[in-house]
Amino acid sequence: MLANIFYRSHLNPGEKIIYVAHVHPFTIYRSFIKYLFFGLALPGLFYLMMPPFWPAWGAWGAIGALSMLVFYLDWYFDALVITNQSLIDLEWVGFWNRSSTRIEYHTIEGVSYEINGFWAVMMNYGDISIERLGVGQPVGLSAVSFPKSVEREILNAQNEFMRNKSFRDHQSLKELLTNMLSDHSNFK
Repeated sequence: MLANIFYRSHLNPGEKIIYVAHVHPFTIYRSFIKYLFFGLALPGLFYLMMPPFWPAWGAWGAIGALSMLVFYLDWYFDALVITNQSLIDLEWVGFWNRSSTRIEYHTIEGVSYEINGFWAVMMNYGDISIERLGVGQPVGLSAVSFPKSVEREILNAQNEFMRNKSFRDHQSLKELLTNMLSDHSNFK
């Protein structure tokens, strides 16, 4: 439900989110601890040691909390969004630098995942690669949580989209032939 709210600006009319893949939190724990220590714990400790300087420690803590919020938003908005119409590869680097790449299902040549290393196997994270027709450079997301599930969701969504597209094409062709036969019989 929250994904529909936060990612709705990237969706086309009638498009529904099926799955959202994020970078595994384990891979960013060092940065999180750094922001937590230098941004919140250290000013709190200084406040306990020197309470008269509370405005300085409060400002430092506020800047630290804001930095943690930006760090969290950067993690949350760097995602691979799987919808019923296409894939959307989002990259968010701060408030003023965002990019979005839409990958149509009919242009996907292959999807693969790779899990390398002890911690990647233990924590179940890896890299997803999406090869597109006619494009040499694959698109993907590194250190994604549950890469096998993400690959399965992409392939299931692609199969469903292609089945629906085939049905729509079949219906359009059937209507076209019916109209042609009707016009031909009326013409005689």
